[in-house]
Amino acid sequence: MSTAYWVLAIGGGVVVLSIVLPAFVGGAWSPTSMARVRAMLQMARLAPGETLYDLGAGDGRIIITAAREFGARAVGIEIDPLRSALCRWRAFTAGLRDRVSVERANFFEVDLRNADVVTFYLSQAAADRLKDKFEAELKPGARVVSHRRPVPGWRPAAVDERHGLYLYVMGEPPAADS
Repeated sequence: MSTAYWVLAIGGGVVVLSIVLPAFVGGAWSPTSMARVRAMLQMARLAPGETLYDLGAGDGRIIITAAREFGARAVGIEIDPLRSALCRWRAFTAGLRDRVSVERANFFEVDLRNADVVTFYLSQAAADRLKDKFEAELKPGARVVSHRRPVPGWRPAAVDERHGLYLYVMGEPPAADS
């Protein structure tokens, strides 16, 4: 077999793995609109110097926006090798490598204790599984912003119905009007 055959076979395998693997862990990738990204970060009250973790970072738009527009340190967790490479490349070309990092990892296995804010847009099954992890690892006052997926058993501190967002604050009772 020729070298070209093996290059195509391996490349094709990586692409297939890139599509299939995330679906088994947290859900297939679906990009979040930039209007919704900004709404998520504003809803979290993300402040300069805080640390944001984006679970299932996709193409990196949340972590890049968090660093560029909000002055945060941002960590993207992405299991897909192609998307994690894309996130790193986008952070590098945006000149944000000092404030943005990307871990190619399963977010269920990543320590979230340093997070001030966690964002995600995953399957409901992943949101269900993350509840115990958040309760065990997130510090009081840490904020969780979910796109379209409520965390089971938690009452949100705020809901943005227009953008389909839920805000949770660790250790604080939910707002009276939620």
